[in-house]
Amino acid sequence: MKTMYAIFEAKGKQWRAEPDATLRMPTLDAEPGDRVTFDHVLLAERDDQIIVGRPSLDGAAVAAEVIRHGRDDKIIVYKMKKRKGYRRKQGHRQGFTEVRVLDIDFGKSKSVAPKTEAAKPKPKKAAPKAKAKTEVAAVVEETPVAAEKPPVAEFDITNSARELAEEAGLDLATVEGTGKEGRILKSDVQKAIKNRGEA
Repeated sequence: MKTMYAIFEAKGKQWRAEPDATLRMPTLDAEPGDRVTFDHVLLAERDDQIIVGRPSLDGAAVAAEVIRHGRDDKIIVYKMKKRKGYRRKQGHRQGFTEVRVLDIDFGKSKSVAPKTEAAKPKPKKAAPKAKAKTEVAAVVEETPVAAEKPPVAEFDITNSARELAEEAGLDLATVEGTGKEGRILKSDVQKAIKNRGEA
């Protein structure tokens, strides 16, 4: 029997999602019967193949339905300070939300078996490499300059920010990233769209 599951991150924790599985998570801002989506999928398995995110899978998401809200059993919290006459006793019941996994979307990610990836053959001889480089250089010299394609600019940008920029038709070269190491965040794209509208 083939297994299918996904590991996603939500509320500061990691959860394993399987079709029709029930998860008890910290309280979510949703009503019973609402559909919620968790798009920060870290790892998944499909058709006996492991898909590993770097750090998350592009376009992957876990859809779930909120079943109910509740509170866990009471725990007793007791504090004291010796020789000070300080005593405090209180109870606490942690709130939770039960959700049922409806569907797992793997997005555009391809299945990669870790064993196959580790078993890639390595080049043994350096001579063929040098010969290949010489042949490539000869082809480049014969190719006219007009036939060369300009390099495609790559931007360090989050998935949600890229989708928003594509919908608005925004040129990413004009957006200044404020994230770690200049990464473009969704808020940066929203700011650029707002500035364009004001202009």
